[in-house]
Amino acid sequence: MPNPTLRPHAHPDAAAFRDPIELAAALAGLGPAVRARTRAITRHHAMLLRVRIQKNASGRPGPNVITGQYRASWDVTTAGGQVSVVVFTETPQSRRLEYGFVGVDQLGRQYRQPPYPHIEPAYRQTEPGVVQALRTGVLPR
Repeated sequence: MPNPTLRPHAHPDAAAFRDPIELAAALAGLGPAVRARTRAITRHHAMLLRVRIQKNASGRPGPNVITGQYRASWDVTTAGGQVSVVVFTETPQSRRLEYGFVGVDQLGRQYRQPPYPHIEPAYRQTEPGVVQALRTGVLPR
């Protein structure tokens, strides 16, 4: 049976708060658990993204593996107390490999390197799972 104090289209299990202090207290009580779960979901999917990038950087259609150093250079870091992570590499060739490069580099070498997308496809594959997990609060098994 719908809660009569709510709007007609509200979920029947929705709580009705008339006092902003009461609402703030209820939200504050949820905060630590929600933050911890969101951090876990975000970190899980960041690690998954890193693995997918590394897999895509293991030969065609992505870049070929020569030494394996580029593939191993990908890492994940968390940003302080915030719910955010960064999947990154500090190697100079990452942009050239992802987007290609036509022109002369700083050393005067001429390039006509095609793009070997490996980051964008991994992101596109990972994004729906992140959104779904954040929406439901559940990590995939």
